[in-house]
Amino acid sequence: MKNTLTQIVNIVLIAAICFFAIAPIESPITQKGVRWMADLEDERAINELSIPGTHDSGATHSIADVAGRCQSLSIEDQLYIGVRFLDIRLQLVGDELMVVHSFVDQRTEFEDVLEEIVEFVEENPTEFLFISIKEDADPKRPEGDFTAILEGELREYERISESETLPKTVGEARGNIYVISRYAGATMGIPAYYGWEDSTSFTLGELYVQDNYRVDSAEEKIADIEATMAVADKCTSGLVLNFTSCYLTSGFPPTYAATPAKTINPWLLERLYIEARPQGVLVCDFITSEMSKAIWEVNFR
Repeated sequence: MKNTLTQIVNIVLIAAICFFAIAPIESPITQKGVRWMADLEDERAINELSIPGTHDSGATHSIADVAGRCQSLSIEDQLYIGVRFLDIRLQLVGDELMVVHSFVDQRTEFEDVLEEIVEFVEENPTEFLFISIKEDADPKRPEGDFTAILEGELREYERISESETLPKTVGEARGNIYVISRYAGATMGIPAYYGWEDSTSFTLGELYVQDNYRVDSAEEKIADIEATMAVADKCTSGLVLNFTSCYLTSGFPPTYAATPAKTINPWLLERLYIEARPQGVLVCDFITSEMSKAIWEVNFR
């Protein structure tokens, strides 16, 4: 009897070990954020949406853990948790486009990022993306023209729209990648180089942008975010880009992205749990799965 009981216990233990070994662990890839747009009606207007976005989406490296880092997740993981607006900053090095944050090299080739983005949309054609592209640092040993090389790479992919206007509805947008062109001499994408103002709020064509990134306190930035939420609620066309990112100028050296995000992100998360109004695009530093979900869930209230 004792041996039989021991055998039963061993079988149960082995079964439990096998179950937990093969059971799926929740990760960005297994969450509903992969295809949250699938539940949107095709007729839904773009200006009526709440879209998770990231500021300096490729900035996962810093100098001495002080300046340069704005995200903890890779761009691929950001897409899988529901981010649908990417802010890509580039530098031409030789004839290669590299992801940077100002002078901080992010050790990533834009070509690799582009492949990830296109592959994601091809695998999830219910989704669509906005990618803002900016030349963020002067070329190093350039072997060509930034705009010519960039647009040559973009035009290799059918999923990347050359449209100079925003899509009007979800149905029109599905399966496409829309470029917001923050670089000189653009011949494709939604023009956003001339007229983009520094550290303030402004209207530029179909875009309303709040990007007041130099602030004295996190509370000042929160007031900017709240004011822009009200703009998004009344928006009847176009797209509102509400940057929640900033750095604090009140000390020396300035306090960079991570410190104000520790105040802003918890406030934003709590606020979103009770929001039912369209938010436009909330462009965040250090986005998490929980934050992204809180933003896109607003669409279904």
